[in-house]
Order: sequence, then structure tokens, then C-alpha cells
Amino acid sequence: MARGVIELISVDRPSTFRLPYPSSLQLALDRVVLLGLMRGQPVPDGVPELLLWCRERRPSEWPLALPSGFLTNDARLIDPAAGEPTRTCAELASIGPRGALEQEAETRLAELADACGTVERFAFCRDFLIRRPIILRFDPVEMLQPTVAQTWKLVKDLYAPVPDRFAIDGLVHRCKSCLLLAKPVTTAGPWCEGGCPPGGREFESSHQLGHALALPFGLRLFLALPGSTEHTVRSRLTSQAQLLPLGLGVHRVVGHDGTLHTFQVHNRGQPVPAALRAADVAARLGGPLDVVVPDELVAYPGYRQDFDRALPVGARVRLLSASEFTTPEPTVRARRNHA
Repeated sequence: MARGVIELISVDRPSTFRLPYPSSLQLALDRVVLLGLMRGQPVPDGVPELLLWCRERRPSEWPLALPSGFLTNDARLIDPAAGEPTRTCAELASIGPRGALEQEAETRLAELADACGTVERFAFCRDFLIRRPIILRFDPVEMLQPTVAQTWKLVKDLYAPVPDRFAIDGLVHRCKSCLLLAKPVTTAGPWCEGGCPPGGREFESSHQLGHALALPFGLRLFLALPGSTEHTVRSRLTSQAQLLPLGLGVHRVVGHDGTLHTFQVHNRGQPVPAALRAADVAARLGGPLDVVVPDELVAYPGYRQDFDRALPVGARVRLLSASEFTTPEPTVRARRNHA
């Protein structure tokens, strides 16, 4: 389902609603209808109604066999007000061997790392992408400056024009907080891709839609969104973090206790899929992993408990807020190890 929604919005606007629909979306409809009929529950009449369900229905209202507590009860695949795929949708679309969105972002970064040749140059390019997921007004003169030109040459092919659906009255908007695409007017008020709190949203805009560029959706959500927290974490560390060219950003650093810590910064709305992803990264590393998230995410009721409970047996993963990870004498929490 989630992959079908992502595939649908990836199609250029003029052909978005031409038949046939993406095969993944049609397959999702077939499965929902089959399960609904088997259980005697209502089913959508077609893809348009299925998309309406994605905007309106909570997980408990779908005829799906999701494990209890797999998603928060307020989860939606399409934001009801903005009509855009939610972070939940992106996270679900990335789960499992057929996952696409996050894996595509990892593949693009791996290709960039190869093109860079050195970890140092790759780290510089990666920071460029984190700081500029959306370029509202592309300035070729700026990109030709000696301090930027080499980096731009390496990363420019990752950018594409901002999708037409984000143009509102001839303007394209960016949230000043998460730096991602935004819509200042929806049926429920302002909206941004990063899900920033309503009171903290400030937008900047450009009427030069043809000069606005954006990273792919996967890089915006899985690199740039957690990247702002990652920059904060790295700035607070007493020793320099070493980037490992693995996935979307794994670092190693000597901690306050003098031991070596491997960490990755996440910003994911669904704790259970986040825990499964973290366990997968830890398994690839073959060692313990600290997953560092924004303070406000850990403060969300039940987030830490749901994350810890979802970790597979033996997963060497510890969830920490940015403040916990960077405080010289953090609150002692035993590393999660079910072995």
C-alpha cells in the first residue's frame, strides 16, 4: 500500500491519473479487497476510494493483519489536509526486502561516495545535501565559487525541479525549521514535510518555481530531516565523529566514558518500524549501535517503550535522545541486549 502511494506521487503531474495505476497500488487494492471480503468488512470500490481511505482511516479501521501496536493509532498514509504522503507512508514503504524509498536513498549516497573517492569529500558533500534539501532560488554564480564548485559538480545530479503540486499561487515554499517543502495553506492550516510543530513553523518562499530544486523524497526524509539533529549532535561532541560510508549516516566517536560508540541519528515517526530498521543496521555493523533521535521524539508518550519492545531478540541497539547522547554524564541506561 505505502509503496503504491509513493510510486503514484513519483509520476509527473500530467500523467498522475492516467490508467493504468501503478502496479503496486493496484496490487494493494486487490489485497485489501480480498481481506475485506474474507472478513465480511467494507472494501474500497477502486483506487480513488483506496486513496481516500489512506487519508481518512486509522490502522485499526483497515482489514489488514498488522501486528498489534505496529503503528501508532493516529497513523495515516496520506496527510488528510495536505494530500501528501506522510512520514509513516515513507517509513512503511522502506520496510523489508521489497522496500524502496530508503533503499533508493542509500543507493544514491553509495554512488555519491564512490564518485567522491575519499570519505572526507563524501562527508563534505553529504553535509551540503543536509543543509540544502531544497534550493529555492538556484544561483549558478554561487555554485561556481571555488569553495562550492567541486561539491556542486558531485551532487548536482541528485537534484530535480520541485514537483508542480507544491506550487501554490505561483509560489514554492520551504519550512525554515526542517528545510523541507511546505504548504502554508491547507484545510487544517500550515503543513511541512518534516512535521514541525504548528507553533514553530515559519516559511520562506520563491516565485521562481522554474529555479527551485529539490532532493528526491527519500533523501529529504531519511537524510536531510535527521541531518539537522545530526549536525547539532556532532557540534556538541567533545571529539570529532568519524563518518562510516554505510547507509544514511553511521558515525563512530569516542564517548565521554572513553569508549568507542557507533551511532546513527534518526527522525522517524513510527517507533516499531524504526526499531526494526535500527536492528538491521546494527546487524550489518556486527556490533552495538546507539540510535539518537530528537529530544521531542523520545518525549512523545510511549515512543521509547514501543521502540525497545519491538527490538528483535539479541539486537544490540540503544535508543537515546540527542541530549542524553551528548551530555557528559548521561542518565545510565543499560544497553538493550536480549541475548
